[in-house]
Amino acid sequence: MCCVELSTASVLMTAQTWSGSPQSTIPAKGDLPMRTTTEETSTTVPWRESPETTEVLARVDALGPVWRERARSLDEGVEFPHRNFTEAKAAGLHALCLPTDYGGAGWWLPGRFSPWYKVLERMARWETNTAQLLQVHNHAAGIIAFHSTPEQRDRFLPDIADGAFCASLGSEAHLYENGAEILESELTRVEGGYRLTARKGFASVAAAAKYLMVWCAVEGDTPYASRMVFAVVEVGWEGVELLDDWQMLGMRSTISCGVKFDEVFVPDSHVVGTPGGWVTDDQRTFSCAYAANHVGSAQGAFDFLTGYIGERPDLAESEAVRVKLGQMDAQLFAARSCLYATAARLDRGDDPDECEADAVRTMHLAKDAVLTIPYQGFDLVGARACHERYPLGQMMRDARTFTLHFRDDLYVERLAQLALGKGFSAKGGRGGSTPFEGGTGATAQATAGA
Repeated sequence: MCCVELSTASVLMTAQTWSGSPQSTIPAKGDLPMRTTTEETSTTVPWRESPETTEVLARVDALGPVWRERARSLDEGVEFPHRNFTEAKAAGLHALCLPTDYGGAGWWLPGRFSPWYKVLERMARWETNTAQLLQVHNHAAGIIAFHSTPEQRDRFLPDIADGAFCASLGSEAHLYENGAEILESELTRVEGGYRLTARKGFASVAAAAKYLMVWCAVEGDTPYASRMVFAVVEVGWEGVELLDDWQMLGMRSTISCGVKFDEVFVPDSHVVGTPGGWVTDDQRTFSCAYAANHVGSAQGAFDFLTGYIGERPDLAESEAVRVKLGQMDAQLFAARSCLYATAARLDRGDDPDECEADAVRTMHLAKDAVLTIPYQGFDLVGARACHERYPLGQMMRDARTFTLHFRDDLYVERLAQLALGKGFSAKGGRGGSTPFEGGTGATAQATAGA
């Protein structure tokens, strides 16, 4: 097993910043003694074995309050949450989707989907931007692990376990252009590898990444999805340019900028997967992960509302306010129950098309919750909720931006087609996180990405 020595001192100091209680520190693995904030010590992380969900949730809860505290300044400054990532790495949260043989938790795999979604939900409850970024990194790491050859695993996975972050670059929707998104990035064969000339958008984690996992295709005349592979490009290679184009309504601290690749040489050792393997060999999608983020973010907004209203007797004693809070509570319960039920189906290994249909239903409910709860919260709290010292405005902006990653109308339309007896394919149509065919290219509304 590949285990990594990482300092925990900074994380423990952060934990005690908001609480003087020793219980606020990150739980040590196994029987390791609790460290004090003045000790410059290290602990073996990420994971000696696949952890219990409760242990990882405890680590998230130790970090969450300070992540939430930083959210406003990061949003205002449009700054990447580098300190959050440093703390997440020290807590092992960067290795949740790596195999256990390489020091990972081994999640996002059959039998281990549920823990991943519960932890994502909890991270988003504290701070949705950081949760989304860690989701993207972990998914990219999990894809590299799944599709690599043994030699490639030995090349990439120890480095990722040691703290090298990964971005996932699938989208080709460019922020300063209009028109349908078409996936067309191709690798051109040259001696010893390939050349890549492309432009990708919405490259979450690129601001902190070493590896840019680029969704692209080898040359050929067959449908794009059948030729798709992953080019693992290092951010410092010649011809790679990160664009300063992230001026957004919400999710501002993700810095999900565009990236240009100009004749970048990609050696054979850095091309991962067989052509079309994501569609034919890998049953996983990203739908439940997005739903988990939305449920957690909606819960965070609800937490704010109940906390604020609970301190205002005039509001707490209003029957109308209590009715609305009760409706929100039920809405959260419904979305969360669907998420956990779908995750349980994935853990059991149920039919992947049926699981993805349930995941799309879950994502629809989760989106509705995260969009409506902050919005309706303004009517409950009143005009003061619009003041920047309160988080409701940012929560609403983040939710509106994040939920557009997958357009809900295209997904629920596919559910209608299923209800009308026309079937549903997790990775052969709009139902999955894979491009569906549209003429000579591949329309990417159900975009490749993590």
